Amino acid sequence: IRYAALAAICLLAGPAAAQPPGPPPGMGDMHAMHGAGDPAAMKAKMAEHMAQMDKDMHTILRLRPDQEAAWRAFRDAMHQQAMPPMGMAPPKPAMTTPQRLDEMDKRAAERQAHHAKMEAATRAFYADLAPEQQAVFDALHRMHGAGPMMGRKVMMMHGGPGGPSHD
Repeated sequence: IRYAALAAICLLAGPAAAQPPGPPPGMGDMHAMHGAGDPAAMKAKMAEHMAQMDKDMHTILRLRPDQEAAWRAFRDAMHQQAMPPMGMAPPKPAMTTPQRLDEMDKRAAERQAHHAKMEAATRAFYADLAPEQQAVFDALHRMHGAGPMMGRKVMMMHGGPGGPSHD
């Protein structure tokens, strides 16, 4: 009887031990909330985040109506320019070393062109700001980088989501 009970326990425990571990406690909801695994949900979440960052930067800089055109041009340039990925693309088996080097040069040129467009848009926007606004823009950049992706750090310091409340 002991052997039969031991065999039954082994048969029942085997499949349970073979199950992949679940997410750590509390992590399942976080992954679902951020749309992990769902590209459309992640893209929507990023668009929502970018829109909020744009709104917050607009507010922090206290842009005037006559600066709206420059602001829109700057914002649009930041959003339209997707940074080419860093590093090398996955190697293509049929490529020779000179072909891979050419591909690397092409990608470096794309990154440089991207940088030039971002720089031109930033310089044009900055030139349209008043000196006080330029000081704020400079401070934002020092804290975490200016632009639509300036990050939560700035918003938290200004009482935004996750920051101190002013009640």
